[in-house]
Amino acid sequence: MFKSLLFTLGILPMTALAFQVGAWVGGPGQYPQPTQKNVQAFQDLQGTHIDLISYFALFDMNDWDATEEYANVAKDNGSTLVVTWMANGYNAQDLVNGKADEYIRDYAKGVKGYGEEIWLRPLHEANGDWYDWSVGKAGAGNTDANVAEAFRHIVKIFKEEGVTNVKWVWTTNASNAGKGSTLTGNYPGDEYVDYISIDGYNWGKCQSWSSWQTFSQVFKKSYDALAKINKPLFIAEISSSELGGNKAEWITDMFEHFATDFSRVFAVMWFSQSKEDNEGDWALNTSQAAVDAWKAGIAKMKALDSSTSIKPAGRASSSSFRLQDGKLYMQTGKALKASVVQFDYQGRVLWQSPVQHFTAGVHAIDAPKANAQSIYKLSVKR
Repeated sequence: MFKSLLFTLGILPMTALAFQVGAWVGGPGQYPQPTQKNVQAFQDLQGTHIDLISYFALFDMNDWDATEEYANVAKDNGSTLVVTWMANGYNAQDLVNGKADEYIRDYAKGVKGYGEEIWLRPLHEANGDWYDWSVGKAGAGNTDANVAEAFRHIVKIFKEEGVTNVKWVWTTNASNAGKGSTLTGNYPGDEYVDYISIDGYNWGKCQSWSSWQTFSQVFKKSYDALAKINKPLFIAEISSSELGGNKAEWITDMFEHFATDFSRVFAVMWFSQSKEDNEGDWALNTSQAAVDAWKAGIAKMKALDSSTSIKPAGRASSSSFRLQDGKLYMQTGKALKASVVQFDYQGRVLWQSPVQHFTAGVHAIDAPKANAQSIYKLSVKR
């Protein structure tokens, strides 16, 4: 059995990130929030700490003071608050023209004063047709170009205010909806983005128009598209219905993909809330089997993170690999039996070394020349 540790080499090298688990934690009532009680209930459910806590804030309605309550819940829990920042009432050109600037600037000042790191994902799912800023929304006047400019405009205001404790998250929906929408066309550029993410759901048969889809059927196209962008990638919203298939098996399959052909994913955030009328049974605990599959998947990913110690090789290296004079240098803190795999951002294997024994220390490996979009995966045999 093989376990994988992922590292990137390229023009903008990325350090491999420990796998993180997050959620919209749901809770009782029509409008649940990530209160301390709801966060603890979800942690009790999954049997482990939650790294990322989801919160939804609406322009004009939720100022920083409203958000700070839940940022403190996350901080006190040792977690990070991920704010889905929804510009309801504004199309992209409204934002570009400064119609929400006063609200955005006040929010930026609040974030700066708070000081703790939060993640902000404004204008999410712009490749759909359901939000005021969506490219596919008929008659809204949104295009890939002005949505991207609106995102940049928001970030620029924060920079003007000297805010340094925000990680900017750009999010695409797993599939396009509406005329003109594309998976990556509204990407605002590397300078304005720290992380990229995908939202996607298996609706099963909970709607008249929906059918059961595997994890790969939901996410493969969007993952392949976003994997070409040299930024850390995670799934910010995900869930599956119980109707039309086996939810527990769907979750197990999801984690199998994270360990193999979706290995760029460094975090997953479950949307744990059932919606009876217009959506589906998204809660994690719709069955004990689903909960057990989620817990087993988390344990699997944490084990992959912690089972082998790989340290940076070379004084200037930012990862565990470096290329020099046609050699791939790797340093390991313990003896192991492994194979090195080189693949591109679409998951296609370019080259793989034979399985060999490595002692603790630095090793030089004959490897093909890497291009700017190469990823190296260390597959360790137990």
